[in-house]
Amino acid sequence: EESELHALPEVRLAHLVPPIDWTPAAKSLAQQLEGQHAPVTFFISTPYSGHASVVTHWAEKHHIACLAPPTLSELAEGSTQWVERCINQREWAVPALERYFLRHTQGVQGIREFLERALSGRLGKGVIGCDSWTYAFLQRVIGIDGAPVFTLQSMESEQLSRYFAAMATYGGEPPAVYSTRTGKQVLSNSASKQNGEEPNKELQRLAAHCRGHVGLAWHYWRERLREPKAEDEEGLWLVDALAEAELSADTGDIATLVLHALLVHGGLDDHSLGEVLPFSHHEALNARLALQRKGIVSSSEGRWQITPLSYASVRQLLESRNYLVDPL
Repeated sequence: EESELHALPEVRLAHLVPPIDWTPAAKSLAQQLEGQHAPVTFFISTPYSGHASVVTHWAEKHHIACLAPPTLSELAEGSTQWVERCINQREWAVPALERYFLRHTQGVQGIREFLERALSGRLGKGVIGCDSWTYAFLQRVIGIDGAPVFTLQSMESEQLSRYFAAMATYGGEPPAVYSTRTGKQVLSNSASKQNGEEPNKELQRLAAHCRGHVGLAWHYWRERLREPKAEDEEGLWLVDALAEAELSADTGDIATLVLHALLVHGGLDDHSLGEVLPFSHHEALNARLALQRKGIVSSSEGRWQITPLSYASVRQLLESRNYLVDPL
């Protein structure tokens, strides 16, 4: 019974579900870039799926400078002076393009100038990491077709099983993780492979819910792991479901616009959020506070973002209301 389980301490979780190592993805990106001759290559990912880390790792490995983003005042004023700081670079990288614009008249002037120069080859050769929602918006507003675009391959249940098992084994057998729904083991081990067992339904559901994105699946896996309260019982358990922050069907227009703005910008602080919405800062703040109380948004590095476990329901709501959504 789930009532007989409790959450794992943070120290143990850090060993069983350590932060994702994006280095292999950076190596794969480097291999793909070897045959690219375009002036700009995009690497895009959904929220929490590592585009900034991958591009940063790649740039550090190849000793390539990352271009500094413009300040908020430069964006608010529509200044293009920051673009001039990007010239005279033979090779360059932008880890997170979502930090280079604000969605209003002045706020897109600089990034429009930057992308026009970059795509024409006047800024040398660059690699741009970009949130998938930002990419969808800029593709619609500015037009960035023609540049090569890479992303991470989606993971299915068996791939997630191998990934989570390898993450926690340190070279040995993976820990026994049982489903509270079925009582069966969730992760693949040597015995299950020899018996030709089918991938566990729990991970099939997880992969489908997260649309195959390992960064989101990592958060669900970490939050759903439990251990028995009795010290003499071994093994871990995966609870059937989480009490996710649900969006009601009657979510208002202001809240919906706040959610969309946060996704398009990869997160915003309160001041910037008020700048990109068609109503007062007071209304924007009230809507953000309501979403925060429901656990749908949280603060990270000074910016309000959609929480990982709310992302799927937020995306579904926006898509149902014909908002521009990301391609992934």
